[in-house]
Amino acid sequence: MMRIRVKPDARRIRHVMWSYTHNLSLKQKLIAIVMLTCIAALTLAGGVFAAWEWTTLHRSAVQDLATHAGVLADNCKAAITFRDATDAGDILQTVGAVPSIVSACVYTAEGELLAAYVQKGTAAVAPAAGELSNHPVFADGFLTLTQPVYLDDERIGTVCLRQSLDFMYSRLHRSAIVILGILVLASLAVYVVSSRLQRIISHPILHLADVARLVSEKRQYSVRAQRHGSDEVGLLIGAFNEMLEQIEQRDVALVDANEQLEARVLNRTAELTAANKNLMREIAFRKQAEEVLMRRTESLAGYQRALLRLTKEFKGDLQTTIKMATEEAAKTLGVEHVSIWFLHEQSAELICEQQYNLGGANRTSGSRLRISDYPAYFDAIENNRILAANNALKDPRTRAFADSYLRPLGITSMMDVPIRLHAKLLGVMCYEHVGPAREWSLEEQDFAASVADMIALQVESNERRKLERALAKANEHLAETVRDLRRSNKELQDFTYVAAHDLKAPLRGIGTLTDWIASDYADRFDEQGRQQLSMLKGRVSRLSELIDGILHYSEIGRVASRREQVDLNLLVPEVISLLAPPERIDVVVKGPLPIITCEKVRVGQVFRNLVDNAVRYMDKPQGRIEIGCTEQLGFWRFAVSDNGPGIDAKYFDKIFQMFQTLAPRDEREGTGIGLAVVKKIVELCGGSIWVESNVGEGTTFFFTLPTRAATTEENQFTPGRVNLN
Repeated sequence: MMRIRVKPDARRIRHVMWSYTHNLSLKQKLIAIVMLTCIAALTLAGGVFAAWEWTTLHRSAVQDLATHAGVLADNCKAAITFRDATDAGDILQTVGAVPSIVSACVYTAEGELLAAYVQKGTAAVAPAAGELSNHPVFADGFLTLTQPVYLDDERIGTVCLRQSLDFMYSRLHRSAIVILGILVLASLAVYVVSSRLQRIISHPILHLADVARLVSEKRQYSVRAQRHGSDEVGLLIGAFNEMLEQIEQRDVALVDANEQLEARVLNRTAELTAANKNLMREIAFRKQAEEVLMRRTESLAGYQRALLRLTKEFKGDLQTTIKMATEEAAKTLGVEHVSIWFLHEQSAELICEQQYNLGGANRTSGSRLRISDYPAYFDAIENNRILAANNALKDPRTRAFADSYLRPLGITSMMDVPIRLHAKLLGVMCYEHVGPAREWSLEEQDFAASVADMIALQVESNERRKLERALAKANEHLAETVRDLRRSNKELQDFTYVAAHDLKAPLRGIGTLTDWIASDYADRFDEQGRQQLSMLKGRVSRLSELIDGILHYSEIGRVASRREQVDLNLLVPEVISLLAPPERIDVVVKGPLPIITCEKVRVGQVFRNLVDNAVRYMDKPQGRIEIGCTEQLGFWRFAVSDNGPGIDAKYFDKIFQMFQTLAPRDEREGTGIGLAVVKKIVELCGGSIWVESNVGEGTTFFFTLPTRAATTEENQFTPGRVNLN
């Protein structure tokens, strides 16, 4: 935004004009306002009239020129059609009858100038075809208008007229002179009329000013201005007269007020004297309160120091803590007797653990209070944080002790604090005052409660130490038991391998001897003898397998092998190939098997035992065994199914037990250990095994293994493999 800088001279002139205007009299201001208002209104009316006149002249000029152009266009149709410039020029000469038209032109449809007329003595020229416009143009003091020429709705040319605007300017100049004359005459008339009529307004105001000057100079509040009407000036004069009346009344009232003020000052002085005396008494009372507060602060500091000493010394056993607490509490509070009682739940009574007597500095213990003898007291202990009896002889909670205990010892006030641990009542700490009745302050009650809490914490600490000692003894006993168990397991392991070796050596001898007898005396045995000899050899072989099975079962969980990434797509076919099932039994692996982290030998043993059982017990002429796997909730779920004889549901748990077979051993050779070994291996790997079967339809063994290798202590086998051979 641009700032207009006013020169210092202009600024000074404007200031002088404003000062002159403000210094004018009221009459002059009224005349000036009326004059300026009328002149502004007449000037605005004249401006509007001039604008209307100019607009009317424009419109009439365009209409007149359009009429002439239309006449010329009709007359020039033949000349334009035949390109007769002479005839067209003669027609254009007719516009000379209109003095304001300075030029006239006729153009063909192609924009070629056919004929032109230019008024003599003017500087007008024929416009070029490119300068023509379809609407009237006011420019350079001329009005230029074009009129198309049509013949049978076809434009054959254009007529252009240019008119001078001097006649419009002359008429407008005459109108301005008339307006100015009217403005001057009207201003003179307004001045004469306003000079007479301004007295209606100025006379009452000037009269009011004279009265105000008289009141201001001579302080005559009894003078009144004369009211000339009921208009705003009349209201102003009435309000001024009322103001003078109020001032006069206030002047009288002020004299009375001064007299009353002197009397009031005397009364106020007497009141201030009395207030000063009261203030002195309040100051004395506050000093006493400050002294009481100081004593209470010192008491609190003493209580804190006592609690701090107790906290530092609470490192011994419970008896030492109780001894220190009773003595410190008695000395800190100045109480004659302080005792600690513990609740004995079995006998429903309080037993005094220790009582300290301040006067004699001696200690007693062993007193008993039965709960049933003092129900009000024990009910208050159970349901309140602190029992503070300022007058123990009359307090309904403690007056039961009056005759038997309080009066004989001179006890007048009691404060008993329950000792609680985890909201359970352990006992009570009693404070007994001898002498005049004592009011227990809140600070004393808080101190007593803090000491009781410290006793409860010490009881808890004492119990914890007892439990820790008992736990340490139990841990020592457990460690000794573990050492004995490890020693027994080692001896049992050694015994197992020695016994297995000692048992298998005679078995090998019996088997070898049986082979010799069968070879050397084959022609001497009848059919029954050969059967019995074959049965003997079978029993020896089964006993050897049983011993191997027991050894394998005992190794599981004790003998560790390396855990590795095992691709079951390779391991399972190897197991099937080693078993070499008969041609009538098809073993099928359905879908890809996962790669798991495990002990390759153990997992291979699981598949070998399950497939071997399915082959061994197959009773169908065309058997089928399927092996599959799915993933479920962090586990691989394996299934080994067959179409064999099936298993009755009542034997589902029995088949996983040691030495349990469903078929008689004379019909099918078996040790009854295979499924027990499978169950143990699967569970040690962190999985589970179960069976689903229908008799006559087949059996499916399901077992699960974690998708990630287990790291629990169950999978941490004892290293070291013993070679049985």
